[in-house]
Amino acid sequence: MNPELKLVIFEEKKLLQDLLELLEKQYEAVVNKELMTLEKLTETIENAGKNLAAIEIKRRSLVKEEKFSEIIASSEDDHVKEVYEEIKSLLHNLELQKNTNDTIIKQNLFFTNKMINVIKPSKSAGTYNSYGKTR
Repeated sequence: MNPELKLVIFEEKKLLQDLLELLEKQYEAVVNKELMTLEKLTETIENAGKNLAAIEIKRRSLVKEEKFSEIIASSEDDHVKEVYEEIKSLLHNLELQKNTNDTIIKQNLFFTNKMINVIKPSKSAGTYNSYGKTR
């Protein structure tokens, strides 16, 4: 196996682990309603995503037309195979954490919008209809 490809695989695993840690910190910030921390984490997560995209482009340029899974399967390096399985597991965990964070953020936004609608006054003047009910 190409040593440069091995290096890219290990670097990709490291970046995925860092991204998972950032998403877990984001979860804690959302649950604890720490807005300033959440804003800082958003920038850090974006940068981590850009770094991961750069590594992914580098990996694809090294692999070219071959399937990555076939390259790993044909490799005789057991350590690379273990790292590949860890990457697959990390990707699954990242997807779960991202979905959890998105759901919690949406719930908080929905609640906030409902509270704002309750607090702010109605724009239309309340009038009574023929049954004595307000519109």
